[in-house]
Amino acid sequence: MVAREYWWLVARDEHGKTVLIFGSDRSEEDARQRGLEMLSGLDFAVKRLPTRDLGRASSLLKGNRLEEAHSLRDATQRLRHKIGRKRRMGFQ
Repeated sequence: MVAREYWWLVARDEHGKTVLIFGSDRSEEDARQRGLEMLSGLDFAVKRLPTRDLGRASSLLKGNRLEEAHSLRDATQRLRHKIGRKRRMGFQ
């Protein structure tokens, strides 16, 4: 059985916190377009993960960070799962 793939948006807000947002279940390009619309002005990456579940996606992303950085502290930092309009525009 082949696992279905989903694309997630990973960005950093103005405070340096990592934000994880569901991008698309159709294609990477669809997710990238959604990121451009939602995160106007913020840099983001599109990550392919085998789940649509937000909690599972967070866990997988943290595991990937541990493999890449070899830093338990960095890997276990909390992820934000939403970025509100006010925060996106720089308001508190």
